[in-house]
Amino acid sequence: MNSPIVFFDGECGLCSRVVQFVYKNENNNNIYFSPLQSKYAIDVLNQNNIKPDLNTFYFYYNNKMHDKSSAALKIIPFLKWYYYFLLIFWIVPKFIRDFFYKLIADNRLKFYKDVCEFLPEFNKRIIKE
Repeated sequence: MNSPIVFFDGECGLCSRVVQFVYKNENNNNIYFSPLQSKYAIDVLNQNNIKPDLNTFYFYYNNKMHDKSSAALKIIPFLKWYYYFLLIFWIVPKFIRDFFYKLIADNRLKFYKDVCEFLPEFNKRIIKE
């Protein structure tokens, strides 16, 4: 598959909200999504020598896998133009970006307990198998 894919924790409330945000704000409707718990995600991550980590999400595009803060920043060009200002965060060193990413990821289940329901048209873009 040549389309960009977001791999996310399918049992995380924050993750489902982030995925819905990306879905609602993408500019060309060409991003696919796959829960990390799915067979498809496990297979793709294994092919890229990555052990799935539920505390992060991954962005796969052009045969490259990105994780944590880099994955978030790689998604921005696929969003509507008014989010492009967020690309300024590329100037922040990865270890600093990932420190804050980890801080949020480690506490996400405390604040976001309920997973959001996805709209039926969104389900067409979820890859599970």
